[in-house]
Amino acid sequence: MRMTGAVALITALLIGWADAQSFDDAKVKELYAAAKQEGQVIIWGTQRREVEWIPGAVTKVFPGIDVQFLGDNDIAVKAIAEARAGRHQVDVYQNSLTGTLPVVQRDLLTPVDWSAFQIDPRNVAFDGRMAYTSNIVYTVAYNNKLVNAADAPGNWIDILDERYRGKGTSSTFLLPRLIGGLGLVWGEDKALQFARDIVAKMNLLLTRAPRESLLQSGERLYAFGEVDSLIRAVAAEGLPVSQVVPEPVVVGQFGVTVMKNAPHPNAARLLAGFLASTEGKAARLKATSQADYGPTSENELAKKLHAGKLQVAWDRPDNMAQREALFGRAAAILTGQAR
Repeated sequence: MRMTGAVALITALLIGWADAQSFDDAKVKELYAAAKQEGQVIIWGTQRREVEWIPGAVTKVFPGIDVQFLGDNDIAVKAIAEARAGRHQVDVYQNSLTGTLPVVQRDLLTPVDWSAFQIDPRNVAFDGRMAYTSNIVYTVAYNNKLVNAADAPGNWIDILDERYRGKGTSSTFLLPRLIGGLGLVWGEDKALQFARDIVAKMNLLLTRAPRESLLQSGERLYAFGEVDSLIRAVAAEGLPVSQVVPEPVVVGQFGVTVMKNAPHPNAARLLAGFLASTEGKAARLKATSQADYGPTSENELAKKLHAGKLQVAWDRPDNMAQREALFGRAAAILTGQAR
């Protein structure tokens, strides 16, 4: 599945913006009035770039509310520690399904009436405690000045081919998670053997550092297991990179939740509802290149994913434990701690 131009991709992904919702529901108006009385709302996300755009987007639709944010990889630990200490400083918690599970397990979230924001029940998880906002897909990025699009792999197993040996790089954080997702389709044995073969055959440069500079310089031609939104963003900035989405397509899921003891409960529900709405998803795409590939999305990649013609490993609440266990074992193999 080719993704060969940032402009074309973003154009396709923006389909449906014209239908952005207007928040005319009486319940939303009532919630907004109460939120303005509270005057503030605080959201935590996993990175600064994930949340820094939110105050500006919210102000355009719901002026009069001060949106504060924190971007930190350890927000699950922080949220749990704060709750244990009786300090309730966060209203809205934004994370992946995996990153949300620990706070769900500790009963730190409250159900929300998402219907006022016209959010389809298929986009709601954890018994109404979470609403989906965006997705990632894992891709192979490549230097499009040095690599022809036709030479990029169409299936993840293809990256073991000799022609990619010594030409690839990958993230120590992302690659094990990709393999965990592949295991949902391939099964555990094939996925772990894939990890072993990567170590044995590929001469892959595994790194914690960003891979874009390696691609740009030509030191490495391919980056295996990248996140689609990041590559779209750097391509839009002018880097000579394109990407493909090999099968099985591994899809990650992100969403928003409201803390049970939110200090600003009305503003929290308003913000969470906005972020999960059509308009909120469009604002996120514009600001971060993160797309919605859910069942109600109108963009072209989403339609392909839901057409039933591709192998897809979906991130779901009911497969998290299986995927996480597998990713841990894959990480140990990739880092030389296990075979």
